[in-house]
Amino acid sequence: MRAVYERCIEETLRSVSEAIDMAPPTLDDRIVAGIAEYIRFVTKDVRRARLMHLEVRRAGNVLSGARQQAVASFTKVIESSARGAARTPPLDLHLLALGLIGAITELLIEWVMTEPSPPTEQLIETAVYIFRRTFSSGGPLAASAQ
Repeated sequence: MRAVYERCIEETLRSVSEAIDMAPPTLDDRIVAGIAEYIRFVTKDVRRARLMHLEVRRAGNVLSGARQQAVASFTKVIESSARGAARTPPLDLHLLALGLIGAITELLIEWVMTEPSPPTEQLIETAVYIFRRTFSSGGPLAASAQ
């Protein structure tokens, strides 16, 4: 199970990184590209989504180290993209990235667990909205711009 989980993470990271690299250089474009690719890639195979967002938690200690490494990898993607923002967050960027990852994780658990599943595009719109509010003038970064 660990090997399959790690392969899923590697493939997803590669796909998301390529999408971000191909996006225009603005933070908003990178956010949209990364989130859309992540959600689309993971939901192409319900088994992948289930393993990455539900079964990894159920496995407990068996996969906890692999899960922590995966979260750290995705946190770095968010942190490196956010560092390119015009404003410096008034919050710990690492903790902010963890919270944003948690939001996407919960959206994907909802997708796995509910019948019928919410449309993938709705998940993307919701996640993009959360990220935009976080990194826009209406989000927590607004305080640092004043």
